[in-house]
Amino acid sequence: MPLWGFLLSFLAAAMWAVSPIMVNHGVAISKCSIHEINPYRAVPFFAASFIIALINTGGDITLVTSPLVYLYLFAGVFAGYLLGDLFYFVAIREIGVSLAIPVANGYPILVIFTSWLLLGEPVTAKILWGVIVVVFGVLLLRFGGEGSKETNDVARALHNKRRLMKGFAFAIAAGCCWALSAPLTKLVIVTSGLSPTEVTFYRSFAFLVISVIARIVVVKYRPESTVPLLKVSPAAALYFAGASVIGLCLGSIAYAACLVVMPVAIVTAITATSPFITALFGHFVLKERLMKPQWIGVALIIVGSVVVGI
Repeated sequence: MPLWGFLLSFLAAAMWAVSPIMVNHGVAISKCSIHEINPYRAVPFFAASFIIALINTGGDITLVTSPLVYLYLFAGVFAGYLLGDLFYFVAIREIGVSLAIPVANGYPILVIFTSWLLLGEPVTAKILWGVIVVVFGVLLLRFGGEGSKETNDVARALHNKRRLMKGFAFAIAAGCCWALSAPLTKLVIVTSGLSPTEVTFYRSFAFLVISVIARIVVVKYRPESTVPLLKVSPAAALYFAGASVIGLCLGSIAYAACLVVMPVAIVTAITATSPFITALFGHFVLKERLMKPQWIGVALIIVGSVVVGI
């Protein structure tokens, strides 16, 4: 496995750490619902991915005609970008970035099993240790702040049991969806022979189609939970677009490039270090206070996720 693959995995982790913070800030300043996020992410993601793919291929993007590739493509995008990210945004809204992101990013443990089921990648005994470490870290995050007397949003969420459990449930659900999406992305690469930029372009196309359909369905059947897209402030739209280009486009290209030369489990484990970056930002910039046991929980989730992949 090349050194550049490891370095690129850490770069993807950094970009994925920045992206949800930008989305969270955009929602905060616009007061829109989570249903407005994906339409504003899908268009710039598609545009940026298309331009980069054109440049990288010299204007000769490979045409995919295999129904099986499209099945893997749309299934992976639906699980990861639509369901996974929506659950993720709900979790962030309920318990803040400092708690939601470490819990959701424990998903490399699940990727081990989904990669074994879908790709036949081997499962070793150390997975059990990784599972124990990650579960213990999640428990510390869940219960480690019980004695906190802070008055900020995170502390209030910790004292609201129902909200806390809802946030944790959505964070875990997001991780499950991402765990399914990761090996499906690998299957797209293996069965199509596409380059990383082409894979990202086709994923952006699938995301655009799915986002448009999802928006139509939500507006039709749950109009009370949406805000008209034109009422989203330009500043918020820029945050959503920036998060899309950084996290979905550039982060996905880096991730796909790593998957070409490295096993899914290892790449996913390295990129799972992003919660620590986000937790630091949440603590120092967003003033989301974590107790010492919760910081230990963040560290354990990262350590457990990385150990199972090395």
